[in-house]
Amino acid sequence: MPQKRLVIHPVLKIEASSWRVILIAVLMAMVVASAVAVILSSHWNRKQFNELQQLERQRDRLEVEWGQLLLEESTWSAHSRVETLARDRLHMFSPPPKSIIMVQP
Repeated sequence: MPQKRLVIHPVLKIEASSWRVILIAVLMAMVVASAVAVILSSHWNRKQFNELQQLERQRDRLEVEWGQLLLEESTWSAHSRVETLARDRLHMFSPPPKSIIMVQP
């Protein structure tokens, strides 16, 4: 009496004892693993891109603040302001031209 063969896929005529079953199972596992890797990679890329956008917004805010600080610094260190403060608060004055001595090298 002939032995009955267990057919897994009638169209492809794959038998249970065939090496093809193992190959197909391995390939299916690889396809699933590849799909999961694509999903994880896409998620990671979106996350990184979102972080990049946040950092760029922060950089822009800091650049604006830096410009404001430079403007404030130039205002506080203006020559006329320093001279006025030195004269009024520290009672400093420019020496008269007669008391200036030029040193020759």
